[in-house]
Amino acid sequence: MAIAEELQQKLEKKRAALAEKSKMAERSKTAQIDFEEWLLLFYASGFIDVIFIILTIVGLIPFVGQAIYAIANPALNLLFSLIFWFYLQYKGMGGYWWLSFGGGLANLIPVVNWAGWTIAVLILYLLVKAEKIPLAGEAIRKAAKVASKVKLVK
Repeated sequence: MAIAEELQQKLEKKRAALAEKSKMAERSKTAQIDFEEWLLLFYASGFIDVIFIILTIVGLIPFVGQAIYAIANPALNLLFSLIFWFYLQYKGMGGYWWLSFGGGLANLIPVVNWAGWTIAVLILYLLVKAEKIPLAGEAIRKAAKVASKVKLVK
């Protein structure tokens, strides 16, 4: 009977190990971004940048255009920052939260807003691809964990 108990314990350990592996596979699966999704991200960021170029041109119109620009530019930046932040959270890349709000802050500068979101997505692409390099990826993951724990002091 001792052999049956040992086999049962080994079977339970194997089941637990397989369950843990499947959980890890599910976590890494959600964080993966395939080619089509990268392409969609770059198209969306390009479209958003075109919206900001048009908004800047509208802002050149005296009085009315300047008022529209002063209201719409921060509102759209906040909206797109929140959308990008939720996307990063959904994909399990919460350590890169600074890209969503950094892209929004960069877009408040009039000339930089012409390419701010495309640059933010490009930085995200380069960081995700660099994570696959053994030593660099480990350093990037550690830095992202530390950056997500940093608290601002007033």
